[in-house]
Order: sequence, then C-alpha cells, then structure tokens
Amino acid sequence: MKHTFNLLALLLGMSLLAACGGGGGSSSRPAETPPAAEQPEEEVDPNLIVIEAGDDFQTRLMEAMIEAQPGHIIELPEGEFSFNSAISLDVDNVTIRGQGHEKTLLNFDAQTSGGESVLVTSNNVTLEGFAVIDAPSDGIKFKFSNGVTMRAVRVEWTCGACSENGAYGIYPVQTENVLIEDSVAIGASDAGIYVGQSDKIIVRRNHASLNVAGIEIENSSNSEVYDNEAVDNTGGILVFDLPNLSREGTRTKVYNNVISHNNTTNFAPGGSIVGVVPTGSGMLIMAFTDVEVFGNTIEDNQSAAIEIVHYDISGRPTDDPNYDGTPRRVYIHDNQYSNNGYEPAELAAEVAPLFAAAGGMPQIFYDGIGEQGGRFEDADRICIQEDASVSRGILFGENGPSLDQSYFDCAHASLPEVVLDSPEEILEGEKPLTDEEIAQICTPEGDTPNFAAVEVSCDSLSAYNLFADPSDPRQGPNTGIGYDMITPLFTDYAEKYRFIFIPEGKQAAYSSKESLDFPVGTIIAKTFTMPYDFLNEAAGEEIIETRLLIHRKDGWKALPFIWREDLSDADLALAGGTRELSWIHSDGSNRSTNYVIPDANSCKTCHSTVRAETGSGVNMESVLTPIGPKARFLNKDNQYNGKTVNQLAYMEQQGVLVGLPEDLESIDTVPVWDDTAEDLQNRAKGYLDANCAHCHSPGGFASNSALFLEYWREVDTSYGICKTPVAAGGGSGGLRFDVVPGDADSSITVYRMNSNEPDVRMPEIGRSVIHDEGVGLVREWINSLQGNCE
Repeated sequence: MKHTFNLLALLLGMSLLAACGGGGGSSSRPAETPPAAEQPEEEVDPNLIVIEAGDDFQTRLMEAMIEAQPGHIIELPEGEFSFNSAISLDVDNVTIRGQGHEKTLLNFDAQTSGGESVLVTSNNVTLEGFAVIDAPSDGIKFKFSNGVTMRAVRVEWTCGACSENGAYGIYPVQTENVLIEDSVAIGASDAGIYVGQSDKIIVRRNHASLNVAGIEIENSSNSEVYDNEAVDNTGGILVFDLPNLSREGTRTKVYNNVISHNNTTNFAPGGSIVGVVPTGSGMLIMAFTDVEVFGNTIEDNQSAAIEIVHYDISGRPTDDPNYDGTPRRVYIHDNQYSNNGYEPAELAAEVAPLFAAAGGMPQIFYDGIGEQGGRFEDADRICIQEDASVSRGILFGENGPSLDQSYFDCAHASLPEVVLDSPEEILEGEKPLTDEEIAQICTPEGDTPNFAAVEVSCDSLSAYNLFADPSDPRQGPNTGIGYDMITPLFTDYAEKYRFIFIPEGKQAAYSSKESLDFPVGTIIAKTFTMPYDFLNEAAGEEIIETRLLIHRKDGWKALPFIWREDLSDADLALAGGTRELSWIHSDGSNRSTNYVIPDANSCKTCHSTVRAETGSGVNMESVLTPIGPKARFLNKDNQYNGKTVNQLAYMEQQGVLVGLPEDLESIDTVPVWDDTAEDLQNRAKGYLDANCAHCHSPGGFASNSALFLEYWREVDTSYGICKTPVAAGGGSGGLRFDVVPGDADSSITVYRMNSNEPDVRMPEIGRSVIHDEGVGLVREWINSLQGNCE
C-alpha cells in the first residue's frame, strides 16, 4: 500500500480533512438535526466527500481527488459540468460516485491539456454512476492499477461514429483485477471498451455501439467477456495478441453476448491496428492462444460472424523474435447464428471470391496462415462445434479454400472461471496531522531549508525556506545547488531555474542510466519564467510558477506553486492553473500562449515509473521519480561562486554525490541539441530523450506503446524505425509508421510533435505551443536516414 494511516483515527477525525475541496463547495454531507423528541441524529459518514454543483466545480473536484485519503468516497452531483483539463487520481482505495451516467455528465469538449480525460494510477479504485462526454483523446484510463472497478459509467462521443473522436472509451492498460460492468461506450475511433496488457479481467453487462471495436481484449490473460451487447460497431468483440508488447495474450472466454449489426463503416484513423478490421465483423480473433466462444447470439454482421486470423493478414511487419502471430487453441461452440457474411467488406471482400468455388464466404472464417507449414497438433487446433448449418472454412487449407467441417471437428477443455482478488485492506499507520500541526511545521526558522516540512504540503513556497530572498526563486538558494541541463525539456520556450536541496549528511548516488538516486528529504525546485523579449535580456522576465519534487518517506511528491502578481510569494495550486503570456521571440515575432500549469496529479504522467512487480508479474506499482537530473544531462560546466566547475564534480565536492566515475569523459553524455557542430543523430536522440523518454521507456507511462527513446538505445524498431503504432488512435494522422527513414512527413513522430491538438500532441502535457526548432531537428534527422518501410 502506498497510502496508510490509522483507520480508527480516520473514523474519529476525518471531518476536518473531508472538506478538502475548499471554497465551501466540497464537504461531508451533513445530516439534518431533528428535534430531540423525534429521533437520533443520523450518522454522517466521515469518508464521504460531497462535491456540490456551482462555481469552480472542476477545481474543487480536482482538489478533492488530489487530497483524497484511502477509504474516501467522492460523490458527484446531478448535472452537466464542463472541464478544460484532465482530472486524475493517484490514491488507493477511493470511490468516485455520481448519480447515474444519465444524470452526472462530465463534459470534456473544452479540454486543452492531458492525454486522457479521467486518469487513475492507483489501486482498488471504483468509478461509478457518471458519464464522460466528448473526450478529445481517451475517456477513462487506468494505468498500472491493481483493483480496477468501473460500474455504470458511460463514455460517449456525441458525434457518433466520427473519425475525429478520441481513440479509447473505457481503457485499463497494464492493470490487474479489472471489473467493468453495466457500462456504456459509444463512438470511440479505436475501441469502446479496451483492456490491454492486463491480467484477471471481467467485462460484463455492458453496451458498446458505434465504435470501431466494441469490446477489445488485447495482450491480456485470464479474461471473461459475457452478457454484453456489442451492436452497430465495425467489429463487435476483438481478441488480439500483438507483437513488441510487455505480455502475451492468453485464456479469454467470450460467452452469452449479443453481437449484432456490427456494420458501421470502419472510421479508425490510418495507422491504427483496428483499421484492418473489416466492416461487418461480429468477432475477430487475431494471434491469440486459448479462446473459448460459446452461448453468444451472433447475427446480421455483413462480413462474417467470427474471423480467426494470423497477425500477418494485417499486412504489418514485426521484428519481435519472441512473437508468434498464429492463433491457437480456439474453441467455438454452442452459439446462435443468423444472417452473417451476406455482404463481405474490405479485407473480407477480398477473401470472399476465393471461397466462391467452395460454396461462398463462410460465417466462421479461418485464414489458416499458421498451418501452411503443417497441421497443428490436436492440442493447438481450431475447434468448432456448431450446428451443421453454420458454415465454417479455412482459406489456406491443404487443398486451398475449403468449407470442410471435419477440419474443425475437435474440442478443447473449457477455460477456468476468472476469479478476481479481494480488495486489499486499508493498513494501519500513522495518525494524520491536524491543520494546526501542519501550520506549525510550515513556519520556518533560520536561513536553511525547512526539511521538516518535507512530509507535508505547505500552502506557500516560502514555507520551505529554500531561497535567501523568498520573492526571487532564481538565485540565492539556501544551501542548495543550482544546475542546468545540457538538453532540457521544452516547455513553451520558458526559461528554467533549477536547484537541488539535500539534507545535511545525506548523499545522492550516481547512476549511469537513470536519474541520480536522491535520499529521502531531498527537494528539487524548478522555477519557470518567460522572458519578455528574447532579443533583449535587459527587458526582464515574468516569473510564472515553481514546481517542487519532494522525496518523502513513502516516495516522491510533486507540488505546483503559482507566483502572485506582486511576487511576495507563490501559492500551492494543487489543481494547477493557466497564465496568459506574450513575448518577442528570438526570430523577432510576437508570440503568445495560454500557458498551462499542471495539477499535482498530472505530474505523474511524466514522472511515473514502475518500481516492482506483484506476484503475477502484471501489476507494477507506479511511483514518481525525477526525470531531469541524469548524469548524461548534467555532465557539463557551470558557475559556482565565480568559478567554472563541472556540475557533477561540484556535487561530489560538496559531499552530496557519491559513486561518480573518476573519468567524467567516460559518462555517455548527450550533446547540446542545437549545436550543429555535433553529430545530427546524437543531437536528435538527446532531444527525444529529454522530451519523450521519461514516458517512452519500459517503466514509463507510455510503456504500453513499446516505443522506447532513451539516448543509449540502438536506433531500431523499438526506437520507431518502421514501427507501427499500438494505440495511437487519431494521433497517427493516418500514417503507418513512427519513423520512416528518409521521409519525415510520413513519420508519426514528427506529425505528433508538430501538432497542438489534444488528441495528437506529443508530449501530451507540458506544452501549449509547438517547438518549431525541435521539430526541425527531428525532421532533419529522419530525412537523413537510409532505408524504407516497405
């Protein structure tokens, strides 16, 4: 458990913490006080946090989600509420509950930041009784979570089946113990209900319509999909296993579903894997092992009732040496069929004429690609036990296309029932501090950092006593060490002032690839400013925000502070904010933007990594970690007390860094990204490392994409060369590959970097303008590469 506290103390004392939303709009629901002669006063649930309708609804809800404690129930009111940014939760054992998905509507049509609209990265979380409307990208996403419950939620794009809709509706990925029930998904341009790279999954009693894929199980194990309605999608239910991902798919049961009229024209953006799904597919099984399909009603799907195919039929390359694209041990039996395969479309239309001589397109189609080298052993066969009137056929049979039913005359043992683990108990721990105790801790003394405040979230930046002048966070760190990055992360052209504060007597440890390993108590401060005129340093700059990354006993915590106009202090802004900025750019042009200050939970999108696997090897606990202070970005000179000293060497001299190599030249160091005297590919790799690799790494937030961009990696398929996207949705721009050698305009990487649309933009958060110079660098590098992707 990441969050623990004394349950008894919670029950007795959480009435103070329950009003975490602020502004008087978020509070525990009070019980009416009846006359003493009538009845006892109704007990108030101290864990219930009620978010009332009214002004600042978005801010109050975000604050409640950030400040939630394990065991809290956040209750949403009836009504429709507009959001201009994503909301997220990173606390275990929390329920967010609306009044029903027809009554509590969260509308994200105006969202301008964030890669999903509702994000959960914690364990044992329940979302129920509300709707997410018109998300610009993904609707509800769980990532690295153990214990996922979505009950009676709805994710809908009101446009219907439109290609500009977001990619995924209900979207748990790299999760464990997943329950999705009584929910609705409408209009996703990829999958309405999608569970990927996960284990122990139940999807039941849901309705999916007008999506490209109604329900999709991808690279997951131990899944049951039953009692659902998959109607009017392109493909009703998909079971896929794709290459280059963190786990293989196996053991999925699909039963007692209604799979009908899935004839919506495929509207997936080009480049998406579901773009190959033929319009009119009742069910599509690709490359999966151990699938049992029974008791379903499959009707009026124009291409086929069920398609069982090898990955190669998608036409996509793969260089994953451990991947087997062949479907195996598929058992289909006792389903009801009616009027399927009457007008095959797209890929199915290309296949149908091949069956003309054999008697026509079968209702159950198997391509047989994986058996061209020889028939499967009995243990791996594709078995179909249906009424003889239900046609079934193999394309690449021993004698060509065939409707020989005996080919499928076999059976496998039924797959075992999926049983989800019980939710974890809230563990006892320390008693939470009172407001008075927190206020006392946040009152600093002397001229050294207030390390005593590391374990609490103070309301103002000055409470941490980090700077000699509390109104100027750009200089004068109290015992802190300033540092610069060789190639920094781009943030709307903002300048940044960075400092590390390490408690006396403690040291950070050197790492050759990861961030320096900082001790508990460390505070990393980064202040963002915008120069008024990049051509005139004397014009000054506007101080916008300071972000603290604090290493607490239970891990790193991110806190954003927004500076007051008079610069007297910066105030904690858990819900983030925006600032209108304008400046004269280095090319002399006048530029402006609505600069976004991220909320405290959004920081985890970039700063998260996985720390350890659970017993099943699926759920990996996601924790915050620094991303900038890596040796390869810090190995440069800086000015300290009027002297020029290597930054890493200076940290060692000050006694706050151990393990540094004697030969600093042995450190694999990135070049300055815009120094044209340096190697072009290394500059591009350094830029992608600084701006993308914190997510695009095996432990990062985009690990499910299998695109990895650390500087030290080889430039191959995993680096994007001729790599097809896994889950780009509309972000693919209709393009097929992440990087096409010699052709930047055909590369998804450049397309996403050069966009400011919320569902396309990369990075997803952290910028509101396009970094023209960075895009130019990556474009130049891709155009310099040799080869092709044909």
